[in-house]
Amino acid sequence: MVDKTSREYLICPCRGITRGEVEDAIRKNRITDLKVLCQTTNAGTKCGGCREDLENLIHEILGN
Repeated sequence: MVDKTSREYLICPCRGITRGEVEDAIRKNRITDLKVLCQTTNAGTKCGGCREDLENLIHEILGN
């Protein structure tokens, strides 16, 4: 079973971007918007299948 909470988890397999990289970008840049997150990290910009997970991660990290 894949641990989606691991920092090594490939949250965006198309772009090879890990959950840890996205977490760091959210914290560093105080990203609250999915579009900004995608532009900043390049995650979610190919097939879009990870966008729901990315949106959830924004809320999880910032507590919104």
